[in-house]
Formats: sequence, C-alpha cells, structure tokens
Amino acid sequence: MLETIPQRIKRVAREYRDKIAVSQGDFTLRYSELVGEIEQVARELDRAGVKSGSRVLLVLPNNWFALRLILACFELGVVPLPVSPRYPEHFIEKIFSLADASLIITWKEKVLAENLPQALLEENGNLIFRSKPLSFREQFPALESPVAALFATSGTSGIPKLVMLTHHNILSDIDSCFDLVDISPEDRMLGVLPMFHVFGFSIAYLLPLVKGMMLTIVPSLYPLDGLLESLKHYQSTVFLGVPALFSILAGARARQKFDLHPLRLLICGGDALPSRVRENFENAFGLKIIEGYGITEASPVVSVNPSPEVRIPGSAGLVIDAIHLRIVDEEGNEVAPGEVGEIVLSGDPISPGYFRNPEENARSFRGGWFYTGDLGKKDEKGILYIEGRKKELIIVSGFNVYPREVEEVIMEFPGVAQSAVIGVKRDVRGELIKAYVVPAEGATLEPLQIVRFCKQRLPHYKVPRIVEIVKELPQTVTGKIMKYAIKSSGAEVEVKE
Repeated sequence: MLETIPQRIKRVAREYRDKIAVSQGDFTLRYSELVGEIEQVARELDRAGVKSGSRVLLVLPNNWFALRLILACFELGVVPLPVSPRYPEHFIEKIFSLADASLIITWKEKVLAENLPQALLEENGNLIFRSKPLSFREQFPALESPVAALFATSGTSGIPKLVMLTHHNILSDIDSCFDLVDISPEDRMLGVLPMFHVFGFSIAYLLPLVKGMMLTIVPSLYPLDGLLESLKHYQSTVFLGVPALFSILAGARARQKFDLHPLRLLICGGDALPSRVRENFENAFGLKIIEGYGITEASPVVSVNPSPEVRIPGSAGLVIDAIHLRIVDEEGNEVAPGEVGEIVLSGDPISPGYFRNPEENARSFRGGWFYTGDLGKKDEKGILYIEGRKKELIIVSGFNVYPREVEEVIMEFPGVAQSAVIGVKRDVRGELIKAYVVPAEGATLEPLQIVRFCKQRLPHYKVPRIVEIVKELPQTVTGKIMKYAIKSSGAEVEVKE
C-alpha cells in the first residue's frame, strides 16, 4: 500500500512533535498540534456534506488557514483544485465546470458566481457554508495511489488542462528532490510563492511538513518589511522564487539597503531565469541562485542544480532519481548528447493524465512516456539545458532558432525590462523573427539599435528583423509571458539594413 500525504504528515509529526511546524507573523504551531488542526477542519468539511472524491475549488490567498484547508481535503479524500484569486470570474466558472466540482471556497467576504455552491474562509480560519455542495458525476480512474489534487496548467497556450497528481506522485517527487538538493530537516523554509502554483505548493509548503522542517508563511511580498521581519525572526535558510520575484528583490535592493541573511539556499523555478536577472540579484545580495526545471505533470520538479557550490548557471541541473528523462527527435528516437530534442518523461512523479480530457491524454501520454512539448539537451555529464517550447521553435531559411537565446541577448541591451520573441509568417520569405520589447521605467528604446545590438552577438539568421516596443506583455500570475495572448499594436518596425 503506497503512503498517502496524511499518513506521511502523521509519521513526521510524531518524530518532530516538539518542533515548530508552521509560523506566520506571531502565530506558531508545533508538529504535536499539526494533525489535530488538520483533522478538525476535515470534520467540518465532512459535516457540511463535502464527499470523498469530490473536487473543491480553492480561490484563496497565501496563509496558514488556506494551507490547513488543503491538508484537510487530503485527510478527507477530497481533491482540492487551488486557483488564483486574480482569475476573472468567468474563468473560475469554466474551471469549476471542467472539474465537475462540488464547491468553491473563497476568502472572507468575496463571493463568486452566485449560481455556484460556495463557502467562505474567514480571517480567523472559520468556514462559513453559504450553500450545500453539489453532488458530482465524474469519478477518477482507478489508480494504485489515489488522486490527491488537481492543478490547472499555467495556461501559456490557452485554456488550462486539469492535471491529476496522486499522493504518490507528489511524495515521490518531494523525496527525490530532497535527496538531490543540499537541504535537511534543520533547514527552515520561507514560503512566499502562491499556493495555487504546484511549484509553490509542493516544494515551498508541503515539502517542509513532510520532511520535519519549519515552514514560515509570508502571505505577500508586499510590504517588503513583512518578508524581512519574518526572515530575521524565524531565521529562514531556504527560499523558493520565480524570475519575477528575484527581479523585484534586486530592484528593491537598489532603492534601499537590506540583506537576506541567513538565507543560504535560493532556488528558482517556474520559468527560465534570464542571466541579467540572476546577475543583478547575485551582485546585490552576494547569494547564488540555483536553477531547476519542472512541469506541472511531473509534480513538478524534474531536475535541479544540487547546491550553489556545484551549480552551472543557465543549466537546469541534474535529473532527480525518481524521473527517467529522454531527449528525442520527431520520430521518438533518442538524440546524442548536446543535440536538441523534445523532453519526454516517465517515473513515479509523472501524472496519470489530465482529468476529463481524453484527446490531450492521447496526445501527451504515449507508450508510458509523457511528451512535455519542451525542447532541451543534455551534455555528456547528464546536465540538462532547456531551450524553449517546441511549438515556439522558429525556422528561418531552414535554420532552427530558439526564442530563449534571442531573448537573453535582447535583455542585455540597456533599458530593456522584458522581451518576447516569436516567429511571424511572410509569404515570400517564410518565417521572420519578431521581438516584442518592454522598456524599463524612464527608458526610450529604438528598434534599429536593438537589431544592431543583436547583430553583434548572434548569427545573422537569429537576428530579429521586426521589433515592436510595447508598454507591457501579458503574463500569468507567476510572471510567465503568455506569447499566445500578445496582440500587436500595429507599431512594429521592420529593420531592413
């Protein structure tokens, strides 16, 4: 019988009973109290008619009560689906329908979609049920380990797919990640990432509690003084972030003097870390960021640099032991080291599939492998490098161009805040490279200068020929640019020199 998350937490709680498990502001909770808190909320859900196997949408901010609710769902066999409070109401209703959900739980007085059953999570942690949960029709497939949670994919290609993650998926990924990275139960996690994102939930919030660490929850990055106060008071040593978060901290350091002591392990995930963001942060704080690669369907960590001392900047590190990774060509044949191909995965952390989506399951889960749609390469030592998304590959005069490489160069140009590179079709010349560029505050950018800058650093076929200066780019709530949602303003400039 495979261990479930509640079983693991109970075992760890007995071992570390006198240690602080969770802190937030002035609040602390010891491991000896943790299980009782979770079981109390599970009983409340049960009394309200929330049934095992049902799906519950959680539209909640970051705090201990939201995390306790997720853990209570696990205890009862209810499947939580955390979503961003910033999603528009119609989008939340769409996800509710896709999940065949029974209930939405929101924060305090926020009421969504009056026609759907809801409960409110109050500021003191109490649950107020405004209506009875719906009965559900769709059952999960029979699996060796039950489905623990659903996570909506980040949506960089449209409507999210609902990824099923089992208890064993999540625990096997956490265990393997913990074994590879330089981390121990004596470390203390500072949790800032959103809980609705699988990287934040699984690694920042759940990993500490199934490994006997202390978790400090910071509900928001702002005001920054709150984060720094929690860091210093609870002496956190481990911090997880996305590129946007490290960029914000480096920018804040340029305006006011502060340090991040005693943090020693900083891990970036969620998206590629631009080299300029990494350098700005490391120069500001004297701390090294280690990078990894993950995807929701892998629970989510696939690979990571084990420690700051052995990291290779720009790489995604070593593949964790629980996952088998191959780099394949269009025919599914494994390519030689150093060659770029599609990343395909198998192993215990890999999702059993998408919920209620047979077409996508047939497309992405084939022959015991998950086809990620991501392009990458491995060197002779097994170090993984990510090149971008397969569907974003640009072919210029027969040459492959990976947008990330061009974006990295554009980001080096003074006054650039963000860039997104795509391919655009031209009837006569095939694809051309187009760059959308966001200027930094107070900066003025000229397309011709950007193109000339790229010419000095890239082969001719990788140089963008079309540049459009824009005020902003559409992003997911974790800062990942949604290229499919970019709309031209018509102010593009084609540089022909």
